[in-house]
Parts: sequence; C-alpha cells; structure tokens
Amino acid sequence: MNKVIRVLRPWRLPFMALTASLLTACAQPAPPRDNFYRLTMTAPAQSFPKPVLPGILEVNRLDTDGALTERALAYQEADGALARYAYDLWSDAPATAIQQNLAEYLRAAHAADEVVTPDLRVPPDWALRGRLSRFEYLPAQSKVAVKLQLSVVSARDGTLVLLRSYGTDTPVQGVGPEAAVAAFNRAMADVLTRFAADLSQVQPPIQNRRP
Repeated sequence: MNKVIRVLRPWRLPFMALTASLLTACAQPAPPRDNFYRLTMTAPAQSFPKPVLPGILEVNRLDTDGALTERALAYQEADGALARYAYDLWSDAPATAIQQNLAEYLRAAHAADEVVTPDLRVPPDWALRGRLSRFEYLPAQSKVAVKLQLSVVSARDGTLVLLRSYGTDTPVQGVGPEAAVAAFNRAMADVLTRFAADLSQVQPPIQNRRP
C-alpha cells in the first residue's frame, strides 16, 4: 500500500505556532480579582460639651513614606521585611483614609466649630497634622501594628497646642487580609478615642480665632 506523506509548506509553520500559543494562553486561569477594603470610622462615644478649638480646624493628610504611600495592604514577612499584597488593597491610601476618619470623628465629636479638609480652601484657625510610621499586618504574630504622631497647631502663629504619639498592637481574630482589616479598624478606633481624650485636656491660646 502506498503511503501518503503530507509536506507542510514553510509559511504554515509560524501560523501553527501562533495558534498553539494562543490556545495555551486561553487555557491559563484568570488572575485573582482585586479586593478593596475601607477603613471605617467609629462614632465617638461622646461629644465635647463645647468646642475645644473655637473656630475652624483643618485636618491635613498625614505624612508617610515607603509602602504606606500606596493602597496595597502592607504586611511583615517572617524575616521582618515589609511586603505588599498583590490583590488586596485599601480603597484609599492609609494616610488619606486616616485623614478622612479624623475629620469625620472630630466633626461628630464637635471638637471645633467647624472641621474641614484642605480641599475646601477655607482659611483655618487651627491645623491638625501628623505622620504615619506603621500600618502593617504581622501574620506570624497574629496582630496589626499602628503607629502615628498627631499635632494641633495654631494656623495664625504656629503655636503648638498638642503633640502626641500613638501606637497599638491589636490582635487579629482570624487569618488573612479580611481579618487584618477588621483589626486595623479596631486599632484606629482606639487611637481616635485616645486622641479625643488628650484633646479635651488642652488649653488653646486665647483669641486665636480669625476676625
């Protein structure tokens, strides 16, 4: 019996290779979807009987650097190195989210006659500034670490009214990013409560309010 031998023309070889590569690509699993998390604000347990800071308080975005400038959830590896999750992200960068939480919390607590953020471009009487140095998940220790510094100054002459540092190691009840986010929210609720308590003890300069 005669055998039929098929000879492939040279121009068909690249086409077949391209087809094979496309089929292989189609067979690859889809990448994981992005997961976004919010830093939620806990309502103050009680409000100030009268504004501690008469006038307008401007809450600025906290200064920070490194991994904390980005939205990816930061965590500490077993060797102590700081890393980021690829698909687990904050809805806003931590420094921005904390700024918004501070503004909402102090507004709800009536810490000042008005509480604003710089985007409103309202001349303030007081300015709240800060720096975020830690905001990370430690899986090996089942906790999150938060550390920040907050200050209140006179917007008129720069007089320092309050300067405090706050740090907390909050246990994570569970495993993974979702459990860590819940712990971050508890940690920030603790920080906001402590800051409000410190703010209630200040004696701001007299007649600081703008005419």
